[in-house]
Amino acid sequence: MEIKVLFLHKFIVYQPTIKDTFKMKKSLSILFFLFAGYAIQAQSVINLDSLLKLLPKTLQDTNTVNLYINIGQQYQINQPQLARHYYLKAGNLSRKLHYPLGFCRYVANYSAILSMEGKYDSALMLDFDGLNVAEKWNNKLWIHKAYFNIGGCYNYQLQYEKALSYYLKVEKYFEEIDNHRYLGLVYDVLQVLYRKLNEYSKAVNYGERAVNLLSGKPTSNEYADALINLSNSYMKVTPPQTKKAMKGLTKALQIVKKNKNFYLEEIAYIEFGDLYYQVREMQKAKYFYTQALMLNKKTNYKKGICFEKQGLAYCELYYNNFQKAEKLAHEVLILANDKNFMKEKERALSMLAELELVKHNYIGYRIFLRQRDSVSYVIMNDQIIRTIKDKETLYETEKQQIQIGLLQKDKKIQSIYIIGLIVIALLILTIGSILRHNLNRKKQLIEKDAELKSQRISELEKEKILTATQAILVGEENERKRLARDLHDGLGGMLSVVKFNFLNIKGNLVLQEKDVQVFSNAIEMLDDSIRELRQVAHNLMPESLIRYGLKAALNDFCGCIDIVKLHFFGEEKLLIEQFKVASFRIIQELVNNAIKHAAATEINVQVIIEPDRMNIVVHDNGKGFDPSSIDYSQTNGLNSIQMRIESLNGTMSLLSQPGRGTEIEIDFTINSSKKSSQND
Repeated sequence: MEIKVLFLHKFIVYQPTIKDTFKMKKSLSILFFLFAGYAIQAQSVINLDSLLKLLPKTLQDTNTVNLYINIGQQYQINQPQLARHYYLKAGNLSRKLHYPLGFCRYVANYSAILSMEGKYDSALMLDFDGLNVAEKWNNKLWIHKAYFNIGGCYNYQLQYEKALSYYLKVEKYFEEIDNHRYLGLVYDVLQVLYRKLNEYSKAVNYGERAVNLLSGKPTSNEYADALINLSNSYMKVTPPQTKKAMKGLTKALQIVKKNKNFYLEEIAYIEFGDLYYQVREMQKAKYFYTQALMLNKKTNYKKGICFEKQGLAYCELYYNNFQKAEKLAHEVLILANDKNFMKEKERALSMLAELELVKHNYIGYRIFLRQRDSVSYVIMNDQIIRTIKDKETLYETEKQQIQIGLLQKDKKIQSIYIIGLIVIALLILTIGSILRHNLNRKKQLIEKDAELKSQRISELEKEKILTATQAILVGEENERKRLARDLHDGLGGMLSVVKFNFLNIKGNLVLQEKDVQVFSNAIEMLDDSIRELRQVAHNLMPESLIRYGLKAALNDFCGCIDIVKLHFFGEEKLLIEQFKVASFRIIQELVNNAIKHAAATEINVQVIIEPDRMNIVVHDNGKGFDPSSIDYSQTNGLNSIQMRIESLNGTMSLLSQPGRGTEIEIDFTINSSKKSSQND
């Protein structure tokens, strides 16, 4: 187990609030159910036993295809594995019979199963197969059903622009044929999509239109789903429309219970839990999250488990039941890691970091916070990559259209170039927006870090000690400079003159052979003295540090030791002289310690200089030690390093374990250090 030692001055007791802790964003719509075969066929509920009795009597024809699909639909909500079995039978038989309707129904239903399992890429490929068959069949209805399901897959892959383009095609078609039921389903999906895009007014507008169109069948699962989604949208607007949301959820829960739709029932419970959490009725919120978790044993909805346990964890955190909250958060993290649910993993790590902060365990807090930030960067990078790929695809499409236009009509060249330039401009604007977002995020992180540091340095006595330490170190370095200069220019010069005079005397005297050897030995000893003098002067204050700067001095120092490798990044012109000298002394001391005490065979020194901070990492593969057993006041080397770091408002973390080597990381805030130095 690694041990990390941090130099902290002050710790803040965390008090959870709903604004700080509750940011559970989720989409609980059953988009992939809506246009599956059972949801769009105006059929009555079929007795499953009656369907199963028909199987032995059937032939390998189109009726059998439809029978397989009808049986699969009866299993789909509560026993999806059995549904998968019958759908695959239907698909294989449809291919064998070249039966387009059966194949399209198979695709719509089986892709729904894949989406439930989170296999969106596989579902998308299958939906495109269904679209291809529908286009060859020239059936507009099934073409637009395929569009709808393709949009659903892109929606779950967070590619909202692509999803919206397909949904709008479907909306236009069903408005043209004036089909209220299908249009209601499309409006419900558009409601969810606009909510994800944070356009809550549009989401409510589409949700109310969906509920109005689907209210013709007040006991249907489609109507209940629209009510659940609209309730979610009501809670997103400002101010939240709590009464409307509660009324809709109550009605939806009654419908899905009666229909024994466990999946929608679980979703309704989660939404109730979210609603009551938002209005601070924690006991009710906890009750509904618990009900949802119990129902999950039937649905096996993996993301639902994450939502439910995270909701329960926030309830426990609200009541300061930190141990229960931590247990639930760890369970969410384990499941999220297993299923690669990145958003859920990010939320679980955030909660665990908060809990470590509550326990005053700053090391644990930093560990979970770094893990959370790593996941956040992965999520953000994935979004950036998807956006860039979308723009690249759009650009390539436009480019192909330009080439086709050039071959068809020369007169369209000018307009085609304009289109190309617009696409490039959009791509540049998008990338610029993403970069600006990244810079803003980085700035926010830096501001938070600066705030924590300012809180640690709050006592006047600490400031006095810091000032005295700085004065001692400055005086020490000035004295080193003076001694180095006196030795080099004074005593060094005198020794050089003595050597010159000795050589002149040797040229003017006739010496015996034994005297020549004695004289030569004296000259050689004089040369050794001059070299030793220069080395002492260099150790006191390296000439390369004064003349050429930190990087050159470190290159000289590390280059003289075979086992040391230097990695230097950034511009040292951002550093003041005091910073350069202190950094050199710290690295020199750490390397010497690693060689002298750790028996290291490989030492890596990394220096990173940014506009507002400097980072130093020294890592060795030596024998390591237990940091908790070290008394810094009794170790001159580490005590000196710590004094230099504190004098420049820096922080140091130390990771070491017996037999595993040592890593020491030092962080300085350049701006604050400059100000401190100027004030001194």
